[in-house]
Amino acid sequence: MRQGAQDGLVTKRPALLSPASHDARWLKSAWQLSGKILFEPESLYRGTLFATALATLSLTNGSRLSELLQVSASRFETLVVDELKNQHPTGRKMGILVQNLLPKGYTHESERQYFLISDMAVRHLKEIAELLQARHSGSIPVIHPNPSGSKAEDLLPEPYFFQWATSQDGRLGHLDAQDVSSLLRFLFHGLTLTTKDGKPIRIAPHLLRHVLATHARTVQNIPAEALAYLLHHRVTLPGSTRALTIPEATAYYSRLPVAKLLALLFEVQSTLVSGQRHSYLQVPPLQTLEQGDEALRKQFESCGMIGPTVLGFCSAGTCVRPENRGICANCPFLVPHYSNLPKAKTWRRLYVLQANLHDAQGHTIDAEQARKVIQYLDDMIRLMEIQIRTRQDGGYLPFVDTLPPAQDDEGDER
Repeated sequence: MRQGAQDGLVTKRPALLSPASHDARWLKSAWQLSGKILFEPESLYRGTLFATALATLSLTNGSRLSELLQVSASRFETLVVDELKNQHPTGRKMGILVQNLLPKGYTHESERQYFLISDMAVRHLKEIAELLQARHSGSIPVIHPNPSGSKAEDLLPEPYFFQWATSQDGRLGHLDAQDVSSLLRFLFHGLTLTTKDGKPIRIAPHLLRHVLATHARTVQNIPAEALAYLLHHRVTLPGSTRALTIPEATAYYSRLPVAKLLALLFEVQSTLVSGQRHSYLQVPPLQTLEQGDEALRKQFESCGMIGPTVLGFCSAGTCVRPENRGICANCPFLVPHYSNLPKAKTWRRLYVLQANLHDAQGHTIDAEQARKVIQYLDDMIRLMEIQIRTRQDGGYLPFVDTLPPAQDDEGDER
């Protein structure tokens, strides 16, 4: 690994990319005796994994160095947003995973902002977590941020992902800028990038962030305010000589709600990570129904939605009770999905009102039936919340999200 003090690709964390000191001494001695190329595979593998996770995060959410090193097992959130296709709503909901981080230029806990975490990045982070847990008795160590980092004074000890060879007191272990540089240079070794003038371009998180921003604006053509949100910039409006303050920025971004901005960025992100497409069971397109025979149309009309339901998805294929569907409460074929949590809470409020009205009018039996539905909705809400928490931990992926992408009807593309 080490080619000399000037150009060696090493990290300060032992056994991450470069071998631990005792292994390095043995390898050097063996190399001198045999003259053969020797390497220690586990350290190389860990270095490749960490480097890939860093590059994937930066390429898909535009993280700067200081933001990459904040990624923590305690900072995951799942947000439910409207799915977009070509920047237009599809009418479906989806759950997106984010990290709540402190961007450059911000210092207070209240100023944390959302950074999208792609499915590919989740897989890398999950494997890093498993390595850390295996090394530290089943848990990711809570460590202090690297004191040389630009945000060391603004952050607290957390179970940060980008750590290795952690000391017992948690003071050592967090990667620093030089470690990240070495890992990325190793990952992209052999890839030569130059400017138009032929000057070499150094691989760094800022370059990967620039690649994402260029793709988002010039290829995906996302709105400028969405790009500013993606890059977590302080925005300056035309005719203004100063950056927006936080309240002004909030008003500026209100032209595109945060949920819409995140959905736009998720669509951009999905084009950069192959295979990242969320799939849903769908009602047959209207054109397909119009072309079907009369018996088929009647069957579809009597069944209503045969795939998506208010609270999730129907595993029966065609509805087994088309005349009494309601919200599919107590149906054994209902498969709840976490993206429907807001709907479940809305329906619960409606049934509480209904139960109170029945009580006021003396309709005891009807009120009791409404309360049974409320209890069912409470169970569904708790299940969806569990789905969200376990998905944040990387331990849950709903079956419907693993289905092959649905083929759009040709009429939908025109």
